[in-house]
Amino acid sequence: MESTTSAWKTGVWRGWYWRFDLLTVVAIAALECIVYYASGGKYSFFFSSELGTLIAVVAVVQRAKEKRSLNGLVVGAVSYLLGFLFQCTLGYAETHDAIVHGQARAFYTQIAMTFVIALLFAWVYGWTTDWSERRRAELAAERAKKEAQKGVSGEDERPRVRIHRKKKRRGRGKRPKS
Repeated sequence: MESTTSAWKTGVWRGWYWRFDLLTVVAIAALECIVYYASGGKYSFFFSSELGTLIAVVAVVQRAKEKRSLNGLVVGAVSYLLGFLFQCTLGYAETHDAIVHGQARAFYTQIAMTFVIALLFAWVYGWTTDWSERRRAELAAERAKKEAQKGVSGEDERPRVRIHRKKKRRGRGKRPKS
């Protein structure tokens, strides 16, 4: 019971950043609606949901410390499906025109392919971020180990000091030596 109350306070439950994920999806959905209505329906939900999904995934993966790929996948899927829902309800006229003119198969293929690409992006971005952080930690550990060995050997290196020299003059206007 104690972990549940802590999850309500922190917004993190077993590695799932549910509060931040939810706020990100709601913010992206609100921005999609604002863009759609501000453009007078000329800017389709297709384009805004694709861009919104990518932005949401980047924001969540950067914020999450655990289960980055899974948090990114969930946010990407929910965000994209919410954009699709908006397209089929609020942007129904455009969707209906595509279906009526015999482009239903292309319409659904485009939606499916974009959804797969969004999920693939979420997973790859989360995985590469995890890999990069692990690699950075390994290099920091190696660096710390070398520094510890250097301190044990007892050799005190002189601090490097830059040696300033006078600039040599070349060409015309060279001063004669006195």
